[in-house]
Amino acid sequence: MFAKLAAIILALGILGCTLLAMRQQRLQAAHELAEAQLRIRKSDEQLWHLRAQIARRLNPENIRDMASGAGPLRPVASPPPPIAPPELMGPPAPKRADGGAGSRPSRPESSVPRERLAHEPEIMPLEPR
Repeated sequence: MFAKLAAIILALGILGCTLLAMRQQRLQAAHELAEAQLRIRKSDEQLWHLRAQIARRLNPENIRDMASGAGPLRPVASPPPPIAPPELMGPPAPKRADGGAGSRPSRPESSVPRERLAHEPEIMPLEPR
């Protein structure tokens, strides 16, 4: 009987110590999280301070002076290539009577001849049953 009671007391003591250790770890993790948030806030404040300094020092006149002092400027990258060669682009769209640029002529699609592309299947009409 005494051994059982001693075992229960010992098990409860170990359980209590484990519970206290887990609670301490949770508190430690919360403390580290709060410290990290404070460091982030401080870094953000420093970043905003630096951005404000940069904005104060940069104005259009200063930028023009710096650009003119650097000599002739040229693009860093070459211009993008055209989407398609000009011979494949076709003629430009005709001007509309109202002055806007027309994207396609105003004729019904059924009267526009169109060639079937190689990858398009031929559409066969369904026969009545």
